Amino acid sequence: MRRSKADAEQTRLNILDAAERLFCTRGIAQTTLEQIAREAGATRGAFYWYFKDKSDVLSAIYQRYKSPQLCRIETAVAGELPEDPLEVLEVTGSEFLQMLETEPVQQRLHLILISGTPNDDAAKWRESKNAEIYRLLLRMMERARDEGILSDDLTPEEATIAQMVMINGLIGEWYRSGQAFSLHETGTKLLRHLSSSLRKKPAEGAEGTRT
Repeated sequence: MRRSKADAEQTRLNILDAAERLFCTRGIAQTTLEQIAREAGATRGAFYWYFKDKSDVLSAIYQRYKSPQLCRIETAVAGELPEDPLEVLEVTGSEFLQMLETEPVQQRLHLILISGTPNDDAAKWRESKNAEIYRLLLRMMERARDEGILSDDLTPEEATIAQMVMINGLIGEWYRSGQAFSLHETGTKLLRHLSSSLRKKPAEGAEGTRT
């Protein structure tokens, strides 16, 4: 008897749910495809019907929980939103930290993104995702430079690194401290200071009094 499309989709979702649980509890490198299939109540053949390998599963999990903030930055990069690029990064950064603090599913996704060891079987996937986010933020910083908003003291590359260090450092310290501070409140304040330091200051006398 042929399985319905609904049954097939449920099997796929079961595999993703199983992979997500195992990646978080055992680690990506320590999780085998056979373990994922068994946890999902499926066969290895069923696994390979839906996914080629572990990286394919990781990509599906990532797309499943891709943050709306990242989608907004993609829209801004495409020029569909005529907004101040530094303001977009400050606001989306704050919103992302709030979402991460309050939604366990996003915490699990982030743990999956940062887990693993160099040269393990998911290293290339992690590197590609981090590079993708870096390129996206870099294009925003280049936009800020081209619009005369970015400080002359920093290149777009340096400003991008500062943004990534701020977000990743905050999240890392939040985990290490046992969530001892409010990720959203502290992060919003620090992102505001970072955004201000990245912004070009008006030239002296540029805002002089009119006569």
